Amino acid sequence: MVKGVVVKGGALTHTVSHLPAITAASPFQDDCSRGACYPPSDDLLLGRARQLQASSTCGLTGSEVFCTPYQQRAMKCCPCDSRNPNSQLAHTVQDVLSTSRPDRWWQSRKGESPVTLQLDLNNLFQLDNLMLMFKGPRPSALVIERTLDNGRTWQPALYLATDCEQAFPGVPTRTPLTLDQTYCYTLPPTGTNPYQDHTIEFSPLRQYAYVQAPNSQKIEDVSGLTGLRVRLTELGDVPRLPGRALSKFYALKEMRVIGSCMCHGHANRCLPEEYNSPLSTNVNPRCDCQHNTAGVNCERCADLYNDLPWRPAEEGNTHTCKRCECNNHAQRCRFDQAVYEASGWRSGGVCEGCMHHTTGPKCDQCAPGYQPNPRSQMDRPDACIRCICSAEGTVDGGRCDDSTGFCQCKVNVEGPRCDRCKRGYYGLSSSNALGCTKCSCSPDGSVSDVCDPVTGQCPCHPHFHGLSCDMCAKGYWKPSLSERCEPCGCDPTRSKSDTCDQLTGQCQCRPGFGGRTCTECPDNTYGDPLIGCQPCQCDAEGTLPDFCDKQTGVCLCRPGITGTRCDSCGQNRCDSFPACELCPSCFFTLDVQRQNLSLALERLSPRFPTRPGAGGDLGALGPRILVLEAGLKQIQDSISLPPKTAGQIEDALSLLDKLRDQMNQVDNGLSPLTRTPGVDSELDRLQALLDSLILKYKAKKDGLENSITSNNAGAFTAIKNAYNKSTDAADKVNSSRDTVKESANIREETTDIQDQVQPENIRDLDKLNRSMASRPDLTPVAKQVCGSVRSKPCTPLQCEGGDLCPPKGTPPCEKGVKCIGALPLSERANTDAKDVKDRLDKLSGKITEAAEKLQKTQETTNQLRQSTEKLSSKMKQARDELQDDLKETGDVVKALKDFLSDPSSNLTHIQEVSDWVLKAKLPLSLAALKRKLEELKDLAADLPNSTAVLKDAEPQLDIARTLLKEAQDARDKAVGVKADVDGFIAGLQSADGLLSDLEEKLQNSMDLIDNLNNNLTQAKDQLSPAEKALDDISTLIKPMKPSLNDLKDVLQNANKQAQDAQETADKAEDEAAAAKEDLLTLEKKLDRLKAEGTTGSGVEPGQLGDRLTKLQQDAGALANTTDNMMKALEGKADSLRGLQDEILQKSTKLEGLDAKLKDLLAKLRKKANDLSTCQG
Repeated sequence: MVKGVVVKGGALTHTVSHLPAITAASPFQDDCSRGACYPPSDDLLLGRARQLQASSTCGLTGSEVFCTPYQQRAMKCCPCDSRNPNSQLAHTVQDVLSTSRPDRWWQSRKGESPVTLQLDLNNLFQLDNLMLMFKGPRPSALVIERTLDNGRTWQPALYLATDCEQAFPGVPTRTPLTLDQTYCYTLPPTGTNPYQDHTIEFSPLRQYAYVQAPNSQKIEDVSGLTGLRVRLTELGDVPRLPGRALSKFYALKEMRVIGSCMCHGHANRCLPEEYNSPLSTNVNPRCDCQHNTAGVNCERCADLYNDLPWRPAEEGNTHTCKRCECNNHAQRCRFDQAVYEASGWRSGGVCEGCMHHTTGPKCDQCAPGYQPNPRSQMDRPDACIRCICSAEGTVDGGRCDDSTGFCQCKVNVEGPRCDRCKRGYYGLSSSNALGCTKCSCSPDGSVSDVCDPVTGQCPCHPHFHGLSCDMCAKGYWKPSLSERCEPCGCDPTRSKSDTCDQLTGQCQCRPGFGGRTCTECPDNTYGDPLIGCQPCQCDAEGTLPDFCDKQTGVCLCRPGITGTRCDSCGQNRCDSFPACELCPSCFFTLDVQRQNLSLALERLSPRFPTRPGAGGDLGALGPRILVLEAGLKQIQDSISLPPKTAGQIEDALSLLDKLRDQMNQVDNGLSPLTRTPGVDSELDRLQALLDSLILKYKAKKDGLENSITSNNAGAFTAIKNAYNKSTDAADKVNSSRDTVKESANIREETTDIQDQVQPENIRDLDKLNRSMASRPDLTPVAKQVCGSVRSKPCTPLQCEGGDLCPPKGTPPCEKGVKCIGALPLSERANTDAKDVKDRLDKLSGKITEAAEKLQKTQETTNQLRQSTEKLSSKMKQARDELQDDLKETGDVVKALKDFLSDPSSNLTHIQEVSDWVLKAKLPLSLAALKRKLEELKDLAADLPNSTAVLKDAEPQLDIARTLLKEAQDARDKAVGVKADVDGFIAGLQSADGLLSDLEEKLQNSMDLIDNLNNNLTQAKDQLSPAEKALDDISTLIKPMKPSLNDLKDVLQNANKQAQDAQETADKAEDEAAAAKEDLLTLEKKLDRLKAEGTTGSGVEPGQLGDRLTKLQQDAGALANTTDNMMKALEGKADSLRGLQDEILQKSTKLEGLDAKLKDLLAKLRKKANDLSTCQG
């Protein structure tokens, strides 16, 4: 069986599954407390006619003629002209609304297919039922579609066709078993007359009746839509008639889209349209959300109810949004999935916009700069009070310890408020993780390692200055190995100023002067600057930075450089000038060997004889040669020489052999007195050769000590080259004698020039000394510096007539009098600073006192609020009880009036009720009740407007807090100003005005707090009598309730007795009627007996007389009894009428009292409402 579609044709209704046709399948449920609830449904089309569009409409561009069957075999043709929508011939899509005029419908153009009808809702709605009433040929195939994204995409909700397989191949025809399936419903035949009206009704919920899912889930998945579209895909079949063919078209007589606002089970009604809404619709898209949800469609939790994830409501489960625990300090929160999972899926709310100086995910912590109020609770507005901790000096930005309330200072900070640096630290800053920076006082220039805690200025020794005392004062410098600042000592005439470089002590020399103190010649010159400086004759690449000696002009060579001009490499340097790199190790090997040779030569003895002709004996030449030969032999034996060196020694030995041979020849061929020419020169040459060998030996000895190789050939060559260079250098020195002589001449010329210039310089100095005796005049400067009162001039050389500055002990300038001089100003500033400090200390005490008063005022405000809420609650309770009592009283009075005015009431019962009413006494007199009510009325009128009081109190508290904060900020600012001496002196007057203004603001704040306390106390005092009067009224009214209950019982008994009496009366009436019939029968019998007695029918006269007498007696007794009863009733009726009138009068009085009570109740309700809405 297929559910969800109902098809009607003409007078017949075709339904599959034999379910009755309905206009809506709404799941309306108005009780939201048990689970999902839904608003009632209505037609979504009403008020949205302009949002319904058709892709084809007949007669929009001109008149069209449509032919349809008429009677048996005839037809009728009618025009369609929709150019004028209000014309009788127009058939626009707006004519399908249920509010259209009779005989109106929409019609498409002839033969056009497919055609679309589309309703744009522009909001999310819930579809319960769709009704389409077709006029004329019913479509053979159509599709109902819905959209959830305002028409961007469409999903088919149902296919309908007379032949599903042909019209929609591949679409299932069986009932869906899951919510994501759809199907094609086979339309029943149209019968013999396809032009009769056919109705199709579609319900999304019934379509999925067999799906195993809750009804709420079905509504969520298949009922929502923001737009509806009906696609007519195939024209219906029409019969064939002879002659003109019948027209094919789509025509819809009525369309109803039954639904409601989509609320996801969280609302039972849609909110009405706004008063000034341009469109008036039956169904507004906005839901009246329940379950703490919000949004147009209740699609989210309300701002403060996001502790659990939002979910649609279900049957038996509302899925109510849970309020976030924000301790009454936030108006909104958000859901956080991570927090939700971390809590074990219990709570995921994170509070946002925490107020009242709170913070944290649940607004359960005090914000930085605030601490928990020990006199309050965390869920109250005054839960956090401002910390007295310094935000810069605490580890957590000014927060206090939650348990102790103490400030948690940073590492380098101390003090109860963490507002000052520890000894040896300065510069309290919030950006510094340690709070303060360690003082960097110089050990040489500072008196101690403790600096100013604000500026970081260290106390300096004389002639030191700077933040760390690491720089010398002007005119001083610090040598690298010295601990003191030395005077620059700059020559006063040869330097530009008395300042010098802090590290080198170099003065700034005038042109033509140099040296550290400008007393020497400039760099690269030497001599006496007064006579004239000569340029150094040195090679710049080979000299030190000073070039040459300032006095002698001797060049100052770099290490490894030699020569008069420092232009050649020195000993042990083998590379070319100016690099002059150190010789390789082989050089040192040869040098060691040379040294060994030198030592061997030095040990040769005796010394060689003097050369012939010099006073020596020619015969001594032989021994000298032998000695030389032995020495050479000893040298040869003592060292192992390279081949080249050994060859040279062999040559020397060979030469010695030749000399020996020549000596022998001389000895043999000449007389002993004859000198051989050239022998002496030859010996000198040998001596020179020996000397050179000694030098080479020493060089080789030195090289041998650092050598790591035995190859000395190259080293020997280097030695030889060095020797040659040394020889050249000696030649150059010899050739420079002329230059030295020229230099001496220049020096003499310079001395002459000095002799000429110096006297003039001396004269200038004398002139300068004479000038300093008259100027500069130091008196104006002293006036500006120390406030000198001196009028006479004072120069550096002459200052008579008293002290230049006032002596110590001079009284400072008084306040209000203009101070002259930097020193008096500073002394006065110091005095004012002390005064400001004292005032600040007093101000701090007042600020503390004001803070305590403010806290007490806040507590009083909270107490007043609680008292007001308590009184409001009691007034509301009393109002409700009084209202119930009045209603009950009215009901009793009405019942009493009905009982008394009921004609069927028994007079005896009326008598009993009347007696009870007359005997009943109220617990209080009417006058007493009126008096108490008037008293309560007066008290209510005189009650202070707590809303206004608290409303006025809140701005005053804010003003007091603002003034208090300004006072604290100003105090901190004043303390900060003290650190900047120059700025403090410049702004001292403004600081004094600031303090005065601050004291005035603080006093105003304290006055505001006092006035506020008085108002709160007065309001609190006035609340107590009102509360007592309310209790008295409740006490007076409470005893009336038992009397009312007794009266109700009497009335109920009276009513019951009246019913019983009525039944008895009815029974008596029946018995009276029966007795009347018996009496008539008796009378007839009596007449008959009389007749028989007259005729003598045989009855005995005595018996008959006895019977008649007895009947007569009984009738008389009955008549007497009846007469007595009537008389008694007449008397009772008079008294009962009087009682009834008296009761009615009292009832009228009760009605008047009821009106007064209602009036008073209205006033109490208004006052209670004012108090209950107090949030201030």
